[in-house]
Amino acid sequence: MKKILILMGILVVGSWGCGQKTNPQEIRVADFLTDPVLIQILNDTLHKIEQNHPGLKINLETTPYNEYQQKITTQMSAGNGPDILFVEVNNFVDLYLRKVLEDLDPYLTKDQMDLKAYYPQVVQRFSPDGHLFAVPQDTAPMGVLYYNKKIFTEAGVPFPDGKWSWPKTFLSVCQKLTKKDAKGKTVRWAYTEANPISFENFLFSNGGNWVDDTAHPTKFTAGEPEGLVAANFRNDLINKYHVSPSISEMTAFNYGMGVEQMFINGQIAMMSSGVWYTPKFLKEKNLDWDITAFPAGPSGKPGWGSGGSGYALCKDSKNKELAWKVIREMTGEASITALAATGMIQPALQKLAESDVFLKSPGPTSKAILLKMPQYAHYQPFLSNWGEIYYGTLGPEMDKVWLGTAKMEEALPKVSKSINSKFFKKN
Repeated sequence: MKKILILMGILVVGSWGCGQKTNPQEIRVADFLTDPVLIQILNDTLHKIEQNHPGLKINLETTPYNEYQQKITTQMSAGNGPDILFVEVNNFVDLYLRKVLEDLDPYLTKDQMDLKAYYPQVVQRFSPDGHLFAVPQDTAPMGVLYYNKKIFTEAGVPFPDGKWSWPKTFLSVCQKLTKKDAKGKTVRWAYTEANPISFENFLFSNGGNWVDDTAHPTKFTAGEPEGLVAANFRNDLINKYHVSPSISEMTAFNYGMGVEQMFINGQIAMMSSGVWYTPKFLKEKNLDWDITAFPAGPSGKPGWGSGGSGYALCKDSKNKELAWKVIREMTGEASITALAATGMIQPALQKLAESDVFLKSPGPTSKAILLKMPQYAHYQPFLSNWGEIYYGTLGPEMDKVWLGTAKMEEALPKVSKSINSKFFKKN
């Protein structure tokens, strides 16, 4: 599923409780899906589950992602939380650390459920202490690079086959794709991220990381040599080579349309993100596009951020056995097959991801490149306050660099030191 911003701020803390109800056959499912197609599939799935269990009543409670975490924590503090929680690989962290999720290992053992059928990376993310706390539904590597085929053809650049790297090859392509008008004004940039400007994929593909250990972070490390090289190159694309728009240029150029609309309009030739933009781009009949893998780093090693989602059982649910049965069917092959057929998600079940159901679903021609992406995926640090660190501390300092008002060689080491001093007491 789509990688979105981690909710910041202090969440409600209190006496936690889940699954409060009067009907013993009622199961409450909390979800943050907003796409109408996916919501309809989920509703159909839940209806079928109810038919399989006479007397069962499943109540779906859908909340937009940016409001989801606050609502869940408020309900739990009031002792009125749902039985089943839809979790994304990042909002999962806070819920796990609050100890409100049920250890699923006893249920796995009882059902003889084989976790080897899933991409191991997302299973590991949902198993922070070696025990599974959410059954994976999908994985969402953000090493997907969307590209406009018409622009590549116009510029005389061969379509990318994923066998490229930065800085040399990628920069050369970017320079050829960038276009200026007769007055020297840039009317088309080569590359940017779908979300706010980030050097994350450059960091991971250069062998760096945000922290020393994603699962057990004790130090912020993005300011070390690997990170500095990656961040410098990302900045050079903006302020030295002018093949990527700055924050101010994007604001002035797109009038709030969003990067994906600039890609649709042909104002940006390449955009990195996850597979979830597929349905939007498919609606654009005049857009000829495909995907490839984000370029490898200088040493030839790939690396990128990742999202993903699954379903967790609330620890205080009053009907765990029944709720577990619902989770099993929600994440079973029949349900995931219906989702995979939309082309919007990459199933966490590897055999479904590798099947024609997914590979021949609506979407890019080169969808098969997604199959190897999870092995190079990196997740955000396992910290409940990562949003505060990333968006509240690192982000504002990086924005100054992207705007050209600060030097990367000074800004990144300085903010790294500040982050370590403030958030990692051992340093």
